[in-house]
Amino acid sequence: MSHNAIANFFWWLCLVAAPAVLAGMELFHPAHFTADPGMFAFLCQSQPYDPRFVTLAYPGPGWWFTLHMIQTPLIGLIAVGFLLLLQRVHDEDGPAAVALAWLSRAATLVFLIYYTALDSTGGTGLARLILNTQNLAAAGKLTPEEVRAVALVLDTTWVDPWVGGVGSFISHAGSWAVLIASAAAAGALFLGKRAPWPALLLLLGFGWQIFTSHASPHGPIGFGLLIVAALWIWLSEQRAAVRPVALQA
Repeated sequence: MSHNAIANFFWWLCLVAAPAVLAGMELFHPAHFTADPGMFAFLCQSQPYDPRFVTLAYPGPGWWFTLHMIQTPLIGLIAVGFLLLLQRVHDEDGPAAVALAWLSRAATLVFLIYYTALDSTGGTGLARLILNTQNLAAAGKLTPEEVRAVALVLDTTWVDPWVGGVGSFISHAGSWAVLIASAAAAGALFLGKRAPWPALLLLLGFGWQIFTSHASPHGPIGFGLLIVAALWIWLSEQRAAVRPVALQA
């Protein structure tokens, strides 16, 4: 398989397929449940559609686990996609473009690290704690009072300023990193004239939406924008490659 074929495969995998799966899954990622009814009270059971939580439905804690188990490696693929995108920036594009490309690479690494941490503490780890608590309660090994104590600990951890699922250091670090990575990548590609500017605006929109939240509706919108941006850049490159051949003919 040629180098171009491999590059195209990973481009489609990382910047089209991975965000497409995430866009679909995030439609079932609820939001705005921390204050009312509370994290544990909401996530411990399935929930029907309710516009307050901006999700089509919430199937229950088993889904919370599955969602984040799938989401974690897909975020890794998107990080790889950003690195592929930045390969288009070369030294001849100027020091500003090169500096922005390296800033984007560094921010992409931070994004990967802290979103993985967030998915682990507030996603898969939290889901297993809820499921294990329910299983122990069903087996009679935890009393209702003990379940309420566990729920209090988990609700407190959910809003912990360092590792919480909302408003914490790790969540803010991941959010700011994806915004900086997107803005710096768009700036580098614009200065180097390596991509059409409308596609770069969509790339910036992706960063802003995921910076705001990866839950619905921002997650599906953001990942959708990334797909359109990637397709736009790919098609522009295909047209640019065909143009010299047509001129020679």
